Amino acid sequence: MFRIKYSREVVLKLLYQVDLLGLEETPEEIIQNNSNFFRGLNELEIDFVKRIIGKMIEKREYIDNLISKNLIGWKLQRLNPVDRTLLRMGIAESYFNTEKAIIIDDIVRIAKKYGEEESFKIINAILDKVL
Repeated sequence: MFRIKYSREVVLKLLYQVDLLGLEETPEEIIQNNSNFFRGLNELEIDFVKRIIGKMIEKREYIDNLISKNLIGWKLQRLNPVDRTLLRMGIAESYFNTEKAIIIDDIVRIAKKYGEEESFKIINAILDKVL
């Protein structure tokens, strides 16, 4: 069984930590140093998490530029760290998942759960423009 929604939440928690602490780790180091996040995940889920983290780290500058270009009157660093992380991971996932509407829907769902009250609207608008 592949729990994609749960796997995306694991990605959020890992990348949020990387963003907040300003870590400059490789995907392998992130995974190795945070093995507790992977408990209970099966191989498909672990692979999914690794792919998003790897793509986000590899393309971070490009992804951040995409987000910044679509933030009208805002700067990327001014965004809430959860929102910034959700935008990054949604764009990173789009490199290997062609189901853009599903990515947006799930990222918005996670934003409603973990983000600020109205942040899901910004996330939905930015991801819709970028993806």
